[in-house]
Amino acid sequence: MVGFVAEQLGLTPGAFAEYAARDQTRREHAVELQALLGLRRFGFPAWRDCLRVGTEAAWATDRGEPIVRAMLDQLRLTNIMLPAPHVLERIGLDARVRARRRAFEALASGLTDANRQALDALLTNDPEVGRSRFTWLRDCPESPAPSNMIELLDRLDYVRSLGVHADRARRIHPGRLVRLVGEGGIMTAQHIADLEPARRTAILVAQAAHLDPRVADATLAMFEKYIGSLFTKARSKDERRFQATKRDVAKALLLFRRTIAALKRAKQAGEDGVVVVEREVGMAQLDRALPTIEAVADVADQDILLTAAEKYSVLRRFSPRFLASFQFQSNVAEDPVLAAIEAIKAADQAGAKTFASARPPSSCLRSGAS
Repeated sequence: MVGFVAEQLGLTPGAFAEYAARDQTRREHAVELQALLGLRRFGFPAWRDCLRVGTEAAWATDRGEPIVRAMLDQLRLTNIMLPAPHVLERIGLDARVRARRRAFEALASGLTDANRQALDALLTNDPEVGRSRFTWLRDCPESPAPSNMIELLDRLDYVRSLGVHADRARRIHPGRLVRLVGEGGIMTAQHIADLEPARRTAILVAQAAHLDPRVADATLAMFEKYIGSLFTKARSKDERRFQATKRDVAKALLLFRRTIAALKRAKQAGEDGVVVVEREVGMAQLDRALPTIEAVADVADQDILLTAAEKYSVLRRFSPRFLASFQFQSNVAEDPVLAAIEAIKAADQAGAKTFASARPPSSCLRSGAS
């Protein structure tokens, strides 16, 4: 480029090396260029504007690129000459610090002393669970079992007792919240305890706001799996019962075939069917087979819901707490499933010991089972 311009001016390229020998020339030319392009020098007002837009950009992210890009856009918009890179870097770092502090204050604003103490208590070892509550909350059981359901409900009750509601997490940008949740997710309780107070409180608030729906989802998922396993086991139990009667079924079918054949022959011969059956099969043998046939018919006609309900005493170990922990809604007017749920909850609140005292209609049970 230097050689091309030198050729146009009829000079040697080496003359350019003498351009900066006189510093005043460089400054005079800079002033002329500013006037020609309508540019202004970078001063305190521009520094303040960069800090403002940088803080707004850092509200959503800690990444340097979008923060610096926002500041450059602001400078170009206001026709300000770009400062040295280290100046922009320093402003960007200050903007990020301000954005973090602003997010910390937003999350902690309005917390009572009791809330703060409860959050800090998450990081200390609790003899009741044998570790810190923070670690305990993050370590959720997954296998569907009554004992694990109780453990999840214990965690759900505890995290809700912290008094950190989901609307508090919405005070900051989702990107910033995700970052705080991610930071807390890879830190140990001891590491978080060593942080400066504002950051420690913000991370604990973000974790509590995140753990509430996470534990709730885990509880709902385990309940669904457990109910599904009850019906799977009930179906298998009915099948085993039926298989246990397989030999009796075969004998009853042979007897039934002989009886039908005797009746057909009686019809063809014009004889009394009862007489022919008595002669060829024997009514006494049919009478002895009747209990077996009735038992087999009962097994075949057994409603799987009734078999699953045999485990209701186990289900009741956690079902009252489970139903009380959630508010159920439906887009169906007068949904019978909701009616059944409310009937069970009312019985639980009244101290009922059995399901029979508040048993909803069978149609509700069948709808709920589906």
